[in-house]
Amino acid sequence: MGVADALRMMNAGLDYLNGPGAADLDPAACGTVLRSLGEIEAKFTAAHASVLARFDAADAHDCDGYGTSATWLTAMADMTPRDAKVKMREMRLLRAH
Repeated sequence: MGVADALRMMNAGLDYLNGPGAADLDPAACGTVLRSLGEIEAKFTAAHASVLARFDAADAHDCDGYGTSATWLTAMADMTPRDAKVKMREMRLLRAH
């Protein structure tokens, strides 16, 4: 399995949770689901920061004509400039940790 396969599986899982199938979830089970989603969110944040750090270190934003990773995120990941700067700050904090 490669990165593309892993991303497809993640998208499929999130599509299910955001779709009508999740409406059948027993309310008593929501706590367990929320704990699992918290774990997934932490892993996602770490993975995002790791890939963003590699992207930034390689100046990969240059390939698309952007001067910084934050400006690339703004344009290519449909983020506001403020959110892009927050992502860069989070990545740097996680990298330092």
